[in-house]
Amino acid sequence: MSFFNILFLLTFVLQSGIPPKPNEDYKVVLEYKFKQRSSTSNINKVDFELESEKAQKRKYEEGSLPYLQVNFNVIKLSPEEVRIRVVSNTGQKMLNTKVEAGQSYKLDLGYTDDMKDRVTAHEFNVFFLTDKKKEVSVVTLFIGEDGTFLINGEVRGKF
Repeated sequence: MSFFNILFLLTFVLQSGIPPKPNEDYKVVLEYKFKQRSSTSNINKVDFELESEKAQKRKYEEGSLPYLQVNFNVIKLSPEEVRIRVVSNTGQKMLNTKVEAGQSYKLDLGYTDDMKDRVTAHEFNVFFLTDKKKEVSVVTLFIGEDGTFLINGEVRGKF
């Protein structure tokens, strides 16, 4: 990931006015596995690609591909944090529930190749909310185009 991408991510988080949650208040455990992708999702799809591109893409469309799930463990909460909401950069709400310290939440992020290629969501914001649903703190999970995995702008690995 380039310096400018990291700078952009940090600028976005800082400009939002929502402080990042301290590292000692949560734990992120990656479950990196291979998952079978079915070809049934391509039944009604019109394909305008060239034959060589089709052959290249087909090897990724079926078979076992790297897949990422995350266990987000909440260790400590501040007194005003009573809810948790997870939203992807595509606007998909993945989780919205009451939160408890010691609780673990499984987040299904998707195929890593799709995230790197920007076919699916590649950034996930875990918001901690008050009882009035005001955002108190945030944890940002980001997968770069080169496969770099960042949590609140800190590099935590690479796929």
